Amino acid sequence: MAIRRLRLREQPELLRNDIRPRRQTLIRLVYFATIIMLAIWLGHMFLGGFFYLRSEGQVLAEQAVVAVEFPATVREVRVDVGARVTAGQLVAVVSSQNVTDSLARLSSEQADRALRLGEMRVRSQTVNAVIGLAQTRETVAADTRHRLESLLPSGFLPLDRRTAALESEFRSRLDLAQLSAEQGAMAEQIAGLMQAAATADDAIAKLRQLYDDGGLRSPIDGIVGRRLAEDGTVLNPGQPLLALYKDVRFIQAFLPTGGLFTVSVGDRIVASTGLQNFTGTIQRIEPVAEVLPGEFQRAFAPVDRQQLIRIVFDPGQTAPPLFTKVEIRSAFSWPWRMSPARGFVQ
Repeated sequence: MAIRRLRLREQPELLRNDIRPRRQTLIRLVYFATIIMLAIWLGHMFLGGFFYLRSEGQVLAEQAVVAVEFPATVREVRVDVGARVTAGQLVAVVSSQNVTDSLARLSSEQADRALRLGEMRVRSQTVNAVIGLAQTRETVAADTRHRLESLLPSGFLPLDRRTAALESEFRSRLDLAQLSAEQGAMAEQIAGLMQAAATADDAIAKLRQLYDDGGLRSPIDGIVGRRLAEDGTVLNPGQPLLALYKDVRFIQAFLPTGGLFTVSVGDRIVASTGLQNFTGTIQRIEPVAEVLPGEFQRAFAPVDRQQLIRIVFDPGQTAPPLFTKVEIRSAFSWPWRMSPARGFVQ
């Protein structure tokens, strides 16, 4: 009986003429693309900061404050937060009893000074009027004494007449010396009083200008950012009432250290907030700050990087609102937004 030779059956998946479905190819391409994208994303998340700038920032603007230079009470604030103001615009009205008392005291002292000045001028005119007569009297008395003494050798001059002539000359010279001294002292006192009066007038004018009837005016063109005191609040000298911000905004951001990249003035930057992107240029790189801006201290705690950069927006862009947090990165990094570190817009 013949034994048949067994043949191995070819498995379907090993068939030589089987054509790979296009669907499987597409799935594999998507799979590999996903793996590559995930690797790129992980590299961007954990290693991107070592190769290009990626940091945090905040939108800011140059700040100014409306404050008083004297103790005052807030009577009325005439602008609201967010209102636009111009330089010199009246924004608040205050009152100060200290300034009122100072003006009254200076005015009273000025009136007394004017009275004394008038009296001295009258006295000076009197001295000037009689000093010429005193000089003539002294000359006549001296001439009389010389003539009488010429009779002394002949014995026709009584002793009492000579004594009277000497006493008359002495008194005339004494009166002339007193009038001359008084004339010089009067001139110095009048000059001093006039200088003091001019200084007092200048001080009163400056105090009135400073007080401005209690009006406080905006020092810049800008926007009212914060109201720091309410009606009726008593302000100390230098205490701010309103915080103002200029219209031109910029980004203040941290500059990370220890990376494999360099940052220079003029480098292009992309700032992101939400789904919006903004472009700008590094305008200034600040030195390491001993004390960071207050906005940063409130927003970042703790802070382990202290070097700051300022970024200006490109023209034609509408900058985000003040104090918006933004994420900044170098302009040559990923063309799409992945997850750069968050930043602040000033």
